[in-house]
Amino acid sequence: MGLCRAASLAILLVPGGPGTSHGAETGGPHVATITLTRADNGNAVALRVGDHLVLRLDENPATGYRWAMETHDDNIVSLQRQEYGPSPHAAVGGGGQRSWTFIAQKAGTDTLQLKLWRPWEGETSITRRFSVTLHVRA
Repeated sequence: MGLCRAASLAILLVPGGPGTSHGAETGGPHVATITLTRADNGNAVALRVGDHLVLRLDENPATGYRWAMETHDDNIVSLQRQEYGPSPHAAVGGGGQRSWTFIAQKAGTDTLQLKLWRPWEGETSITRRFSVTLHVRA
């Protein structure tokens, strides 16, 4: 991928911009909750220590394909919880969303990388990847 193309894929999301909410949801006026989806794949995100990051990706566990974390630094962004919720309109065996909630712990840069795969089939079963770079500042 050329340098110009790589630069065009990186979008910096700052607290207060689209996809963020503040205040009452997280308990403080200076703490933001930033929500990312598949559309944010390849982006860069700016966070402050204490901010919450929620990542939501579509998943259908009935097919055996599940999202798995490949890399991230728990010292910079700490995983608080992971959960799956079926779509409210999905039939039995239908899909839903897996979500991860992180809290920015300390200043630094981290890359969240995930893969959609069937663990028992190994790396050849990967059908999709998700990656986002996190820039945490104090």
